[in-house]
Amino acid sequence: MRTIQKIAVHHKTGKKYILKSLVEDFYTPAGTLKKEDVHKTEVQSSTGDLFTLLDPQFADVAEFFQRGPQVILAKDIGLIIAKTGLSKEWNVVDAGGGSGALCLALAQVCKEVFVYEINPEHYKIVVKNVGICGATNVTTKQEDIYQGITESNVDLITLDLPEPWQVVVHAEKALKTGGFLVAYLPNLTQVKEFVDSLRKTKFTVIETVELLERKWKIEGQIMRPEFQMLGHTGFLTFVRKI
Repeated sequence: MRTIQKIAVHHKTGKKYILKSLVEDFYTPAGTLKKEDVHKTEVQSSTGDLFTLLDPQFADVAEFFQRGPQVILAKDIGLIIAKTGLSKEWNVVDAGGGSGALCLALAQVCKEVFVYEINPEHYKIVVKNVGICGATNVTTKQEDIYQGITESNVDLITLDLPEPWQVVVHAEKALKTGGFLVAYLPNLTQVKEFVDSLRKTKFTVIETVELLERKWKIEGQIMRPEFQMLGHTGFLTFVRKI
């Protein structure tokens, strides 16, 4: 069950607040929202400030996930979805779960996600974030994927692990023909070892991609790139079982 019922957006600041209950008054630094009003779209607080109440979408809820290990960012998640053609009929295996950002994003699109996370602290965070999101198609498993994959006939396997080459033999058995294997790695030395491990398997390397993100400032007569950009986060290597 989703633990966030509504998102309240403060008009003046744009700050978002989460409402976990619709049967109690909600207190903010900009005043109280009465329980009688929380089913409306626009609400005035006790101090006269205006709020818009929204049904929570994934992008809203993700802002309130508990953070643990470094997450895969939206730019890389989007590329995984686009390059593999992820669809609503797909079964996906994701490891390691980390904070759950990737598996929960994939769960918005596909049929079911099975998440492997061996670290007990990270596992607790994944489980908590699954609850925050209310995802019913995510199965969390506190297991070591290096030791094997239980699932079969899988459409996509995503790996955010230090040594994904240890999963190749298991992934080859678990994936259906035509299925995708995607590894997310911070260093090229890891990418090289992963790619080398695919020799003499049924896997074909499609490409290794590094995606950079640069925002632009559009304000009045100003139209220029921002001075800072989101540069290297990791390398994505896309592989397919042929």
